[in-house]
Amino acid sequence: MGRCVYCHSVVTKDEDHCYTCGDRVPQQTKPVAVKQSPVSALTNLVFLASLGFTAYCFFGEHKLSLPVTLTISSALLLIRILAERLVNKNLN
Repeated sequence: MGRCVYCHSVVTKDEDHCYTCGDRVPQQTKPVAVKQSPVSALTNLVFLASLGFTAYCFFGEHKLSLPVTLTISSALLLIRILAERLVNKNLN
């Protein structure tokens, strides 16, 4: 259900005219499907695996310092964001 543009009364999908004010109701267009980037699932999986490995290195027997762990995590996040943007740019 939508609303009338002029009087904001409730209008169903099948109605052409508003019941309250009588004005024509613009028909809504069908939503356009958004293309999924083909690398997205793989990128997310690799990112989560690398974050898990970084957490293991921080809490494991041979510990990494907190600044090194945060640097690695932020670098991985930056690489993931840049990879997503590159793939989406190439699709367009």
